[in-house]
Amino acid sequence: MKNKIIFLGLLFSAVFFTACSTTTVENNSTKPNVSFTNTYFKALSLDGKKVEVFDREPHIKFQEDGKVFGNLGCNNFFGSFKKENNNINFEGVASTKMMCPNIKTEDAFSKVLQNTKTYEIKEEYMIFFDENKKEIAKFKAIFF
Repeated sequence: MKNKIIFLGLLFSAVFFTACSTTTVENNSTKPNVSFTNTYFKALSLDGKKVEVFDREPHIKFQEDGKVFGNLGCNNFFGSFKKENNNINFEGVASTKMMCPNIKTEDAFSKVLQNTKTYEIKEEYMIFFDENKKEIAKFKAIFF
């Protein structure tokens, strides 16, 4: 009988302390950085202004062979890039010349490509900076 009481006491204590203990689960919401090449980057902001999609979604994509292409919001563009560390330079960028209802987005994107000197990738975002380290464009990786 005495052994039963001791056993029940130990069982009760174990259940009590287990129920009262707290378990913390670490919430690691940090996402890994996306790849620079072969990632579709949707334009979120250009020159400090939120991008509105009218005809087509403005985006940019880099290839491993040094080619860059995308859409300015209506017209497609293509060219090449050179990068070293976080420095980037766009070269020979050209675009189609269709009539577009929203030429402001087209012009802003073209200006960004001319003025970008460095970039940064944080998680699923890519940010372009001008020569003064001012943010001039922000993109988000989109996965299909």
